[in-house]
Amino acid sequence: MIAKAIAAALKQIRIPGPCKIVAVALFLYATGGPAVFAGSQSPVDFFVQQQQQQSDQAAQKPKVVQSRPAHKSVRDFVPSEATRAPGSIGGTPIEPTFFINVLGDSLAVYAADGLSQAFADRPEIAVVGRAHESSGLVRDDFYDWLKVGHDLAAAKDKLDFVVIILGINDVQALKDGAGALDPLSDKWRELYGQRIERLVAPFKLAHVPVIWVGLPPMRSELFNAQVIKLNELYKERAEKTGAQYIDIWDAFADESGAYNAYGPDINGQNAKLRATDGIHFTKAGARKLAQFLETDIRRAVDAARPQSDIANLPPDIEQAAIDINAQIRREMGVASPAGAPTSPEPERPLAGPILPLTARPLSPGGVLITRQSAAREGGPLERILAQGAPIEPKLGRADNFVWPRL
Repeated sequence: MIAKAIAAALKQIRIPGPCKIVAVALFLYATGGPAVFAGSQSPVDFFVQQQQQQSDQAAQKPKVVQSRPAHKSVRDFVPSEATRAPGSIGGTPIEPTFFINVLGDSLAVYAADGLSQAFADRPEIAVVGRAHESSGLVRDDFYDWLKVGHDLAAAKDKLDFVVIILGINDVQALKDGAGALDPLSDKWRELYGQRIERLVAPFKLAHVPVIWVGLPPMRSELFNAQVIKLNELYKERAEKTGAQYIDIWDAFADESGAYNAYGPDINGQNAKLRATDGIHFTKAGARKLAQFLETDIRRAVDAARPQSDIANLPPDIEQAAIDINAQIRREMGVASPAGAPTSPEPERPLAGPILPLTARPLSPGGVLITRQSAAREGGPLERILAQGAPIEPKLGRADNFVWPRL
């Protein structure tokens, strides 16, 4: 029925024969082909059924996911992960073995902070802050530094080095029996100097190094003049007892030696070194103060370290692994992967081999060089260099002064 309708329609349309064939083919493709004519359903229903079947087949078919090939990680021959963290050996924290005790008033608090910054990269060095604010050597009824020093030296527990800085609270009357002595008077200076010696003596008997730090300039002119006299006592009496006196005055003063709140820090940059009260330090000032103590403390640390410990120090495992991996790759002709750590190139010597100027010359075989043969001695080099004979001039050369023959 449908075929007859198609034939009738094509007869009514006046188109060439080949075009009629193409038109029939397009119609059959759009309506579902011969299957439409074989069944009883309409072309639209057949087309819908075909689309549903294709969708069901696509759902049942397993989806193939195009995954990117996994990146093959390059394994080192020796693991190069760090086997120790800063302040540890093989992952185990390093326990402090050298203890610096900082004694004094509120200035000692800043000294301890500065030393902690200075030795932050040395976990074997511990800074023990034993400062007591508002204390000093005058008011032993408030805080008795002489007793504290004696007890510390007697126990000698975690005590390898002592730093003392105090005095800003000591410009006051000192009690002597029933009376009181005026600050910085002759009698006051005598008793105060004795207390300086008594504070240092127990540590020296215990063979503990002591550094007594002098006071810096003060903003108040009156207080500054008093501090100068105190520093004279500290230097005289501390050195007399065996302590080392460190003078920091010029480091915190201007060109004329007066108080200056600003100055170069440890990096040479101009910074504020003193607090607003004109007495204490800033963080930069505390670090600069510690710089004057570092050298002596490091020297004491090296002296206290047993020689066997130096030989038993563990190597840098991470760097050793990097060197081994680089060496293996070079011998195998394998290029290092991108981002892999490389072994540093060996340093070139600054100069070649040293040859003594006074040694006797030797031939390559190690035999002493003998005199030249007679044939060479009579040669032109021997006559010119050894005997000083002039070079025979050649005709036409600049050293030929013979007049041409006419």
